[in-house]
Amino acid sequence: MNQMLSAVFVAMLAASPVLAQSTVDQTLMHHENEMLSALQKKDMAGFKKYVQPGSWSVDAGGYMMIDEFEKIVKDPKANFTWESFKASDMKVVHVDAGSALVTYKLEQKGSMMGEAFPSPVYATTVWTKRGNNWVAVFHQESTAAKK
Repeated sequence: MNQMLSAVFVAMLAASPVLAQSTVDQTLMHHENEMLSALQKKDMAGFKKYVQPGSWSVDAGGYMMIDEFEKIVKDPKANFTWESFKASDMKVVHVDAGSALVTYKLEQKGSMMGEAFPSPVYATTVWTKRGNNWVAVFHQESTAAKK
């Protein structure tokens, strides 16, 4: 009986990191989707609650700080519109206990400054744990190759 209890205890300890990692994965994917939804609504407060101040992003247009991006989204002259998006095939890659990448395919319809958003793109967000909260510190998008 003691051997059986020991085996169960060992199995529970072995499963514990897997369960914790699965919880982190679900949290990060949820945060990513919440950021996308907030951005579509131009809800910058909702978007920025997941983003580390001073963060950067890079796409086919180059590098941009989050503050610059926020100004563009809010600027009526930029005419930022994001009609629809679909994030699929999300995966989480753990770097260490406090850092992870969320990567996914993003199909989107919208435009900014008269330019249509490329679709699909392959996106990656770098997340890091600050205290008890996970925040995005860097986001990158690569336009899919034409077939």
